[in-house]
Amino acid sequence: MNGITNFKDKCIIVKIPIGTHCRKNIYEATRRCWRLDLIRARKAEYLLGIIDGVVKCVIKVKNCGYLEEEFCNKEENNCKKYFNVDVKLCKKSRRIAFVGEEIKFDKKYLCKKIPDEYLMKRNPVRYTYK
Repeated sequence: MNGITNFKDKCIIVKIPIGTHCRKNIYEATRRCWRLDLIRARKAEYLLGIIDGVVKCVIKVKNCGYLEEEFCNKEENNCKKYFNVDVKLCKKSRRIAFVGEEIKFDKKYLCKKIPDEYLMKRNPVRYTYK
């Protein structure tokens, strides 16, 4: 398997849950409910969802922002059931969701192993930029 040697783009790498639903809807599992600094997150060009150190989803970021009340109310059951996200915690801790286009045939990142220094130990999020 090919690996990524360096990141030329500003990427945020997120370790997505490996539940069955998340594998079926990897875009949603990658884009939502992350505890990040909004100013820093808005600099991202790509959002990379990884499972077992391999990029499974690449999103070209168009925008990101704090989850809104309407979103959480409408998606409350799905957030809890499929993504194990407590919506009340989500609202209180001001979690961020990304909006963008999933790139299904990306040659730069998709299906490639990320470098060891970007593997998550405890925090499920890593930035490739400052």
